[in-house]
Amino acid sequence: MSKSTRLSVTFAVLIVLIFLVQIVAVASTVGAQEPSAGNSDTAKSTQTAKTSKKRKKKKTSTTLSYVVLVGPTQTSASAAPVTIKPVSVTEATPPTPRNRSSAMRTPTIHVSPISTPVPEIVATSGQLIISEFRVRGPSGANDEFIEIYNNSGADHTVTAFSGTGYGIAASDGTTRCSIPNGTVIPNRGHYLCTNSGAYSLGGNATGDATYAVDIPDNAGIALFNNNTGGGSYSLANRLDAVGSTSEANTTYKEGSGYPALTPFSIDYSWVRDECGKGGAVNLLGPCTISTPKDTDSNSVDFYFVDTNGTSAGGGQRLGAPGPENLASPIQRNALVTENSLDATVAKSNPPNRVRDFTSDPANNSTFGTLSIRRRFVNNTGANITRLRFRIIDLDTFPAASGFADLRPRTSGSVVVAGINDTATCLATGAPATPPCTATVQGTTLEQPPSQPNGGGFNSTMSAGTVTLGTPLAPGASINVQFLLGIQQTGNFRIYINTEILP
Repeated sequence: MSKSTRLSVTFAVLIVLIFLVQIVAVASTVGAQEPSAGNSDTAKSTQTAKTSKKRKKKKTSTTLSYVVLVGPTQTSASAAPVTIKPVSVTEATPPTPRNRSSAMRTPTIHVSPISTPVPEIVATSGQLIISEFRVRGPSGANDEFIEIYNNSGADHTVTAFSGTGYGIAASDGTTRCSIPNGTVIPNRGHYLCTNSGAYSLGGNATGDATYAVDIPDNAGIALFNNNTGGGSYSLANRLDAVGSTSEANTTYKEGSGYPALTPFSIDYSWVRDECGKGGAVNLLGPCTISTPKDTDSNSVDFYFVDTNGTSAGGGQRLGAPGPENLASPIQRNALVTENSLDATVAKSNPPNRVRDFTSDPANNSTFGTLSIRRRFVNNTGANITRLRFRIIDLDTFPAASGFADLRPRTSGSVVVAGINDTATCLATGAPATPPCTATVQGTTLEQPPSQPNGGGFNSTMSAGTVTLGTPLAPGASINVQFLLGIQQTGNFRIYINTEILP
């Protein structure tokens, strides 16, 4: 082969190699546009989507992070200590998509991924569930609400199987309200449907949708993947249902149903268990879950609460209805960590826990009060504009012998001196080194409903200093106290979920 021929071949090979390199470079750029999907939020007993009620549910489990207070109520200055067991969860952050770099593009090569049609995503059974409801209240038979919870593990965009949204119907087959197509319900967020005639908890949460036709006492309620009614309201299209033992239509209840109630126009609701103990009043030990329980059995998954501890047929426990809507704070235990106010002393000792023996019967504190002080840290990476705490387990009325009867109540701020905790002093103290003085903010028992007997199961307590105008910044701390009136001394525990808004 001549020298000129060899040069021509070499030049041709170089052109081919450059061409291949350009293809690889552009193909790599296109691949960089495809981030892996990720679930940014997990919690113990969060359930995966159920394709059929006949299929056994699968659960993903992690540890929990909330305040646990277990131990005997002090009746003297030397009483046994409280044990507090906070555990943290690491929440994953979804990967950030990378844009194709313009420097990697060439005018002569264009590589496109093969496009495939994206199917419509319709909710399956168990992804959205009824989490709290009532069909009567202090304003009468129309004082009703139905709360829906996103149990899917990700933000959910409503896409109906047919019609204009998901339908919520009573067992008479009549649609009470719909969740419109395109509505985005955040992961662990809520959607609220209320009766426009007499709903009395608008100061707590207004309805995202309303209806005007009464749901009869003890009637079943179901959520469907469509709102066309008729034959479309079937087991095959049902996402969830709740109904009493007196409901005959099995499409509108799960299992045998919850106990039928004697119709009283009181401030009550049926609440899904978020602790794992079924709302037991006199049962010590830790919670095993922190998100709503869903076993397909209404009698197991729900418990009854009301503001007077009424015996209406559903079991007796002091508590409060706490409806939530699209704008309500969302449980984020793993992203707001809890610490002792002063970690250099035992959690049962002042200033972490303070027992006051001053009797105050007018404020449900016949045997004085117990103040639990904690420092919460914002680890969300963004501002928190609302911070509150939902009680998911408590020793309260009716307390058996040997168990405490605690009544969460509103409190003001207190100034605590002599704190030797380096982290607390640096974050909230003056001076920024020990020993320091720090302000512990009070918490407010949220109303409505009015809770004349003090708080209980499902009650919420807000940190009022955290607002849109005065947010809790990323990495910042806030000291708060939970003030508990004592109506009976004895062993006690209290579990809370932390709920926030960005």
